[in-house]
Amino acid sequence: MKNKYYKSIATLMLGGSLMIGATTGCTDSFEDFNTDPKAPTPEQMEGDLAATVTLISNMIPALALGQENDFQMIDQMIGCEYGAMTAAKNQWGSDAYYATYNPPVGWTGNMFDTTMPKIYTPFFMIRNLAAGKEGVQGLTYHWANLLRIFGSLRVSDCYGPIPFSKIGSGNDFAVAYDDMPTLYNAMFEQLDLAIAGIKESVDNPEAKFLFGDFDYIYQGDLHKWLKLANTLKLRMALRLVNVEPALAKQKAEEAVSDPGGLIETPADAAWSSFIPGGNALNKTNIIWGEGRVSANITSYMNGYNDPRLSVYAQTAKNGAYVGMRNGVFHFNNDDVPNYSAPMVDPQSKLLSISASESWFARAEGALRGWTMGGTAKELYETGITTSMKERGVSVNDYLESTATPADHVDFNHIYDIEAVSDICPKFDESADFETNLERIIVQKWLGNYPNGWETWTDFRRTGYPKFFPVVNNYSTDGVTSERGMRRLPFPQSEFNTNEANVKAAQAMLGGPDNSATDLWWAKKF
Repeated sequence: MKNKYYKSIATLMLGGSLMIGATTGCTDSFEDFNTDPKAPTPEQMEGDLAATVTLISNMIPALALGQENDFQMIDQMIGCEYGAMTAAKNQWGSDAYYATYNPPVGWTGNMFDTTMPKIYTPFFMIRNLAAGKEGVQGLTYHWANLLRIFGSLRVSDCYGPIPFSKIGSGNDFAVAYDDMPTLYNAMFEQLDLAIAGIKESVDNPEAKFLFGDFDYIYQGDLHKWLKLANTLKLRMALRLVNVEPALAKQKAEEAVSDPGGLIETPADAAWSSFIPGGNALNKTNIIWGEGRVSANITSYMNGYNDPRLSVYAQTAKNGAYVGMRNGVFHFNNDDVPNYSAPMVDPQSKLLSISASESWFARAEGALRGWTMGGTAKELYETGITTSMKERGVSVNDYLESTATPADHVDFNHIYDIEAVSDICPKFDESADFETNLERIIVQKWLGNYPNGWETWTDFRRTGYPKFFPVVNNYSTDGVTSERGMRRLPFPQSEFNTNEANVKAAQAMLGGPDNSATDLWWAKKF
């Protein structure tokens, strides 16, 4: 059968230079891959789609970094930390530390150096094999384009301007950067093309047969990928509410009204089974002992008596849910059992987009007066019930709860701190805009656990959720404890290989190339 042949090809490719090229920060490996004697040639594979099938499988992990070291350096240290999902307790032998706002220069490029090759090494090959073709072969190009937009958004969320629209027919992304308005226009344009291309093949039964074994998220179900694409469009639209409100409204309403739908149910949520060494959150936080659940999570969820907390966290030594404050520098390892570890096992999948995210995004849109298919209250409450269902707990009377976040009580009282928010779960239609916006963003954060990337973005553009200040702020860039890390400096690798273009990108920032400069869309808070 074809799938058996594809698996043999995939074994060669995954064991050869493609994965090497996808996990380094160097762009010199593209030609080497094309001439690797261990890999099948494009001519050998083009006819039966083996090349594009396996290349798609190499792009999908960019949506959720399942390889444990990639997860550690990017999701654990950046997304989980700045999204206040977990708190790091390891210094990794250095005085420079993400959690205290002074990460090492050699680490700040990890997001770029890992993700850009991971998406572009296979994307270039898929484009060369499949762009402009019809049927399932052409589908792979549109699918790959969707995946590169998803990955590019994550990279841009870290740095701001990135290379995108200038990446042309060559096999290199060392090109001129887009300023952020240009970048978003280009990503929306390409995303619309990808959505249209996927729609052309969405009911093609051959697609699911061919891609099922290589799709770590939806097993070749293109209807679900179409929902992910529309949800990504909605996600991107909300980035722009403070700088391009008309465009934000247009794109959000397009996403919501698209017949392909959005991710709205637990069955449609994007969870990745690419966990080659076991679940990476389990590996970093439990097996390696690098962190614990953030005190921000336990403050809100203890106060709310939130039924999801038992699914998110283990109890600490005292039998309670005790989170760890972010930014503790000198941590005594003997104290670790006094804090709650994440509730995650080695076989758990990794979250990319939750079932509830689109509901809360729509609730925010409705709050802003956009046409989102319901009122802000209706969409917000559906988001909560969907999240509870996704996590396998009962909503009970949560929608009517007027409970507020709890004070954080540390096991030894050194890091005790009063709650920083008085927001409750119950929606109040008489409340002002900011109060209900905070309410929506808080629940969006809780629904996305443990994926902190969207929360870091929401925090920078809205100021919500309100988080405890880090215990130790060692920033030398002027990062304040109130506003937190705003971005990461451009990677050193780009100054080594793409110097003129990255220096031009520095001028696009509107401020210094450091961690305190706001991204273009983060203009409110």
